[in-house]
Amino acid sequence: MERLELIVFNVGHGLSVALIERPENYVTLIDLGCSDDFSPFAYLLNTMKLYPDILYITHPHGDHIRDIGTVVGCDQQPTYIDIQDYDWKDVEKRERRELKETLKTYISYINRARRGSYSGSADLNCWRYSPDEAKKAFGETTYINNSSLFFIYTWNTFKIAIPGDLHSDAMETFINCEEFNNTALGTDLLIAPHHGHKEGFTSLWVEKIGKPYLTLVSVQKNDPHIASGYSKANFAKGINIDGQTRYTLTTRQDGHIKVTMYYDQQNKPTWNFMTF
Repeated sequence: MERLELIVFNVGHGLSVALIERPENYVTLIDLGCSDDFSPFAYLLNTMKLYPDILYITHPHGDHIRDIGTVVGCDQQPTYIDIQDYDWKDVEKRERRELKETLKTYISYINRARRGSYSGSADLNCWRYSPDEAKKAFGETTYINNSSLFFIYTWNTFKIAIPGDLHSDAMETFINCEEFNNTALGTDLLIAPHHGHKEGFTSLWVEKIGKPYLTLVSVQKNDPHIASGYSKANFAKGINIDGQTRYTLTTRQDGHIKVTMYYDQQNKPTWNFMTF
């Protein structure tokens, strides 16, 4: 790999993240959030001429699988998917009425899709509670959120954390795990959960893992679901973007966020940020 592109798509309240390895064009797509007028999956196929080699779904809530209709209606499918299986009747019972058909389409799709795992040029580590484990540890109300996949994606010295929709108490249990702690140490970019989290993300992240340079969030920083900590300087090192030190980028404020990572002629890790 010579270059890594990270895109956090502007899907409103939800999530869709693409990691694109160049020049191999290996694509990891995490979650299928979309908006009324924008489909990340269609954008990858039609604008970027790419399709996902592996699709991960962090958890089966409607704002993370809303774009499943685009996937199902497309001739080019993700090569593999990696998801957790649930008691689908229980998940459907908890979903909002207007999203029940989306969930049914998703369940039908995963029952026939090919299961596989990441096989790109970087390292992708994934932690998860099973649904049953999350119920026992965190209760019935939040178990779907707290069984989200938690990714640490590492390419040489670049490191990205994506914790699905885990609540702070579930995040803290991972951070207290020595293996996770060692893997997550020195995270550069945190794509933070977008609701139900004290201080933006757990304060243990700062104490044990180290401040990320920048937090990327898929909702606006004054969204009522978000605590004030996302925008606090003490939770990030900050990056100079267009002459301004930024600690947080948000899709509703900044649009789609693209980060390009590479090593320059002096082998110095370098990144560029743009919004579109």
